[in-house]
Amino acid sequence: MDQTGITILIALLAAIGAGAAWWMWQLNRVKVAHGWPQTEATIESAAPEVVGSNFNGVPVTLFAFAFSYKVGGEYYSGRFALMPYIADPPAGDLCERMVGRKLMVAYDPKRPKVWFVPDELIEGCKVQQKNGPHLMGWYPKD
Repeated sequence: MDQTGITILIALLAAIGAGAAWWMWQLNRVKVAHGWPQTEATIESAAPEVVGSNFNGVPVTLFAFAFSYKVGGEYYSGRFALMPYIADPPAGDLCERMVGRKLMVAYDPKRPKVWFVPDELIEGCKVQQKNGPHLMGWYPKD
């Protein structure tokens, strides 16, 4: 192997190592978030939203939800999306059913504006949120 091959191999191994370190860091963030205190949140609004595009450039539209919660007398808000996870999308109008619904959110006690939805599935859909290891980043942008 010549010097160029060695340089490419080192760069490739460094990229793989950096990716693995990032993935472990993200998994640890989720683990820590599961230990945060929880409070009740209310879903305030819901609508389909383009949250990214797939490998072919086709827009990915998910159900996006805005919620609010209260910690220590202060109100905070957040947004998450639901991606169909079962064979068929949820029956009926998911957005209408979810508005007004209560759910539990965990919040960072040092920074209550930082939140995490501990549920992995809601209404048969996978919760998509900013906190966690994502390859696609299919969650609503702030």
